[in-house]
Amino acid sequence: MATIKTTLTLTSADTSSDALSLSVTDSLTVTSPSIGISKATAPAGSGNAVTLAPSLDARRYLYVKHTGVDSGGSTVTTEVYVETAGGAWFSKLAAGEFLLMPINANGAQLIQCRATSGTVVVEYAYWTKG
Repeated sequence: MATIKTTLTLTSADTSSDALSLSVTDSLTVTSPSIGISKATAPAGSGNAVTLAPSLDARRYLYVKHTGVDSGGSTVTTEVYVETAGGAWFSKLAAGEFLLMPINANGAQLIQCRATSGTVVVEYAYWTKG
């Protein structure tokens, strides 16, 4: 089995009266199937989406990033929905934002993305928990 090392660091001197300083590190054991860092174009419109992760038959670690460009390479500010097959979105990413999260197994559920308008290139990957 393979291992992915993750570190989340949050720092700020002005978000509240107390300074923010948080760092969490973990080692994730992963196995097949997985998809390495890839790119896809998320189209706009209800009922239109690009599939990033097929039906989940195991817990997976999902990474998705809004690249800030469209399919032609032009800069965009439209957002991207990260959602389940039925169009129920659980995250909305602005240009430059990303997520890394565990997704639980749920049989026929897949993960997809769609743009709020136009097209948006997303970077994505997933790894199956070992």
